Amino acid sequence: MLRRRFNRTCLSPHDLAICERVFNKVCADENLDPLEPDAEILAVMVVAIFRNAHTSERELLETVRSRRQKGAGTAH
Repeated sequence: MLRRRFNRTCLSPHDLAICERVFNKVCADENLDPLEPDAEILAVMVVAIFRNAHTSERELLETVRSRRQKGAGTAH
């Protein structure tokens, strides 16, 4: 059990690469500067979704986009 928990909290280089590609794609799609505070929120979201759902890159990207759209819809 401890091993599973450890694996969920520590991301491998492969996992980080997936998260980074999704982060970069969403930043590009939304014209978001990766150094802005909003980008930090995005990065936290990407990693959290990846850790909780451990999805494929495609599924991760779709989930992040969906949650960002929902968040933008409730911000008005």
